Amino acid sequence: MKFLLDRIKNGKDTVKNPLMNNPYSYGRIEVCNDNCTGCGKCVQECLVDAISIKKNTEHNKVNIDKAFDIELDFKKCIYCNNCVDTCPSKALKRSNDYKMASIEILGQEVKEKIYSKFKRSLVLRSVDTGSCNGCMMEVANTQNTYYDLSRYGIKFAASPRHADGIVVTGPVTLNMKDALIKTYDAISDPKIVIAVGSCAYSGGIFKNGYSICEDLNEILKVNLVIPGCPPSPQAILYGMLKIINKLDEK
Repeated sequence: MKFLLDRIKNGKDTVKNPLMNNPYSYGRIEVCNDNCTGCGKCVQECLVDAISIKKNTEHNKVNIDKAFDIELDFKKCIYCNNCVDTCPSKALKRSNDYKMASIEILGQEVKEKIYSKFKRSLVLRSVDTGSCNGCMMEVANTQNTYYDLSRYGIKFAASPRHADGIVVTGPVTLNMKDALIKTYDAISDPKIVIAVGSCAYSGGIFKNGYSICEDLNEILKVNLVIPGCPPSPQAILYGMLKIINKLDEK
């Protein structure tokens, strides 16, 4: 009754299109190699070694000073914007493109199984392997009345035996490695692994911590990476719809 009265008073909370363009979201760092002078300040400031600069021998020889290419691993990037703020030549800039989720290499047979089985519904088990809880909060926010992830048939289960895949947040710590593997093994095939956040993919800022073990993709076969620190609910929702090939129905 309380919920019903709240809806009558406040109206509908759920946004019609959760994947709308959001001018307030943070997204991938855009690179303009024509402006790069190869000073290396962005490399020095990067906390997670996501940036490298290489000499471009095929660059236009008219401007030798700018014959450099910036390579940025957006899956490792934590989007702290240190590189943007310190670049004197403005070769890096912020963007609002939160649609950064990428599907890792899948065989055609696995793709067909995922799309055929999970097209109508997807049940996931969340596993926090040692995060700061930022990514977990954003995953939880996808299930609130504003984003309403369940309208697309995507839900979370308490038991891995009821799940189709797992959502992993945080770097894999020594104490959680066995629990992660046991959770994965308890899910029936075919199953998917979703890495949410830069820490889940590559360890993030905790990479060299004494209690951190291998990267997630060295332990399990990752099917979807949703980068960010933490990724926004929009970014997470976009990635989940992408893995089940449902973006055209948003």
